This record gives sequence, structure tokens and C-alpha cells, in this order.
Amino acid sequence: MTTGDRFFSESGNLADLAVASVTRTSLSHAFDELLQGLRRSIGIAHAQLTFDPKVSAWFALERAPETIPANPDGPDLTVVCRQVIEHSTPIEVADLAAHPVFSNEPIVTEAGYRFYSGLPLLSDSGRALGALCVMDTRPRTLDAMERALLQGAVRQASIQLELRRALESARRANRYRTRLNVLATRGFRGPLTTITTVLGELAGFSHSAEEKELLALALEAARTLETDFRQVAEATAEEADQDLQTSTRVALSQVFADLAHTMALPMRVHGTRLEVESTDIVLCTNAPLLLRALCSLVRVALERRATLVCVQCVHDADDLVLSVRARGGGDRSGMSDRDARGVAEDLAGLNPNGSLGLGTSIAKRSCDVLGYQLSVETALDVGSDYIIRIPATQIID
Repeated sequence: MTTGDRFFSESGNLADLAVASVTRTSLSHAFDELLQGLRRSIGIAHAQLTFDPKVSAWFALERAPETIPANPDGPDLTVVCRQVIEHSTPIEVADLAAHPVFSNEPIVTEAGYRFYSGLPLLSDSGRALGALCVMDTRPRTLDAMERALLQGAVRQASIQLELRRALESARRANRYRTRLNVLATRGFRGPLTTITTVLGELAGFSHSAEEKELLALALEAARTLETDFRQVAEATAEEADQDLQTSTRVALSQVFADLAHTMALPMRVHGTRLEVESTDIVLCTNAPLLLRALCSLVRVALERRATLVCVQCVHDADDLVLSVRARGGGDRSGMSDRDARGVAEDLAGLNPNGSLGLGTSIAKRSCDVLGYQLSVETALDVGSDYIIRIPATQIID
């Protein structure tokens, strides 16, 4: 199905594909710079874009479709543009006042426009999605150069509209995947909790040494799955665009306190000690996302069987450096040089090769949204330090 067919679908896809704008700029103002540049280049009184109502509705969410008149309180300036859209053909009128159809329209009698030249904004399938026009208060014509400028502006508008459509479709698909993840994790966590509970009860009965070992392995595997599903649920509980919510003033000590509270039970289950450094630093950040990143990294440390996890912060000249340090765990505490290189490349985004586990991937996603840098320093039989670098500009004095 082509882009135009998607816009003009008669099967209900238009309503289904209506999504929030990927920018804070509404469709009616997305092309302002293009139109201003066209007006200056041609030396014309007015330039505007008018979209088919179905296209406007596609970009609208929980509000009326944008009709995009130049002046909502004045005369309708889209009367000729609607003809361009309806017939998918250019229209140029040297003197609107002398035209048999448009001479009595408010665009002439009230707004005082005499000249009009408009081109259709075409989709891949050739349907007119809108019209781009220029108007003047005196009769005139366009020369070859001015017509070329108008055609170039139409191509630019078509490309920009397609990019916005593609980005918003991607946002829609991302939210759809989010809902599927939430439903899947909710469905799986119930049976897993039952399995974990039953295995825990069975472990309390008298068994042979071999049976106890098998039960312990099964219980550990079930708990690992339960933890993984919980992490996925926490990471996808909100819609994807909620990750981009406005940052607020946040005391880092409160984030650390929430971290200690959230991880209290997992730390007890694993017999691991959590040490969180006190701090009086205040940030402008998204607290839920930062907490999600820290919790995910602490869980990574638990997966590596760390006996001690330290969360520290250091403020240097350029950044605020948060570190989650995992110690203990024997030969699982750190990584080999080969594994460390793979993880470092994935974190840097240079050559994604799947070296990151679930917890680290969730932490990286959160850091990427926040604009923070996540890296790791590790050594076998020593431990791993996961480091989040926060720009010093986000620190509130």
C-alpha cells in the first residue's frame, strides 16, 4: 500500500493510525519557514499550505482536524486550493477579480487578493494530499524562475510531510509493541510466580541430595525468568512517548532512597549488601527513567552474583559521574577482555553485536533517552563498574 493509499484508506486505518505528533510543532506550523522563504524568494504577499481534511485528521489526536486557514477569523483563503486538491491539478489565475468563478469569493472581495498560483501536494500514488499556493494583492504572473521556486517548495513540503508521517507511524508501531510487551509479561508472570512458589515449597520437604540440587537449579531458573519479565514489564509499562516527558527538579538523594527501597527484597534474596552514598546534589532530570537505569544495573550486579553493590556519585569539572560497582562473585564478577570489548562497543553504539544482557540494555535505553552516557569498566575476579555520565549542565546549584 502506498503512502497516499494509507492516507486515504477506507478500511478505518486512518483512525487507527492517528498518533501524537513526533514534535511539539503542529501540522499547521510545521511548514512556516518553508512558506516564509518562498514568499521572500518570489516577492509575493502570501504563501500557504492547505491539506485535505483526511490528512489533517491523520495527524490529529483527540482534537479537531486542522483545516489550516491563514486567518481563522477572516475570509476563507482555501477556496481555490480546494479545487487544486479536488482535481489534482495546478491552477494559476492572473486576476481573480476577472475570473468567472472566484471573482465574488471573500478571498477577493474581503481579503483583496487578485493573483493566485497553486500546485497539488501529491502522494506516491498520485493523490493530492494538499495544495501549496502563493497569492498577491495585484494581478500578475510568475516567470519561469518563480515557477521553479514554487515547484521546488512543493517537493520540499512533500518530503517533509512524508518524513513526519513515517516518524509518527514508527511511533505508533513502537507503542503497539509496548502494549504487546505489557500484555505478554502480565500473562507470563502469573504462571512463573506459581512455579516459583511450588518449587520453594517442595524444597522444604525431605529429598535426596540429588533431588535437592535439581530443585535448587529449577528454582533459580524460575526466579531468573521472573526477574527478567519484571524488568521488561517495568521498562515498558508506560507508552513509549512517556519516556520523553519533561525533566523536573529532582534531589539525587531521593532517587537513591527509591533505589534502596525498590531493591531491598532482591538484595535480601541474593544475600547481597547494597551501599548507597549520601549526596546533596539536585538535578534537572526524569527521575523515573534514572531510577529505572540504576535498578537495572543493580540487577545486573545480582546476576553476576555480587556480594556487594556500591552506588556512588562524583562531580568533576565536566560531568556528574554515577557508578554502580559490583564486587564479589568470584570468576563471575568481571568479564573477559573479549566480552568487555563487545559490551563497550554496544554501549558506545559503534557495532551492536548483542553483547548486552536485558538489564544493561534497559539501562542503556533509559540513558539514551536522558542524553546520558553509559559505559563499563571490568576485570575478571575483581568486578564491574557501570558508569553513567550526566552533563554538569543538568546540576542545579
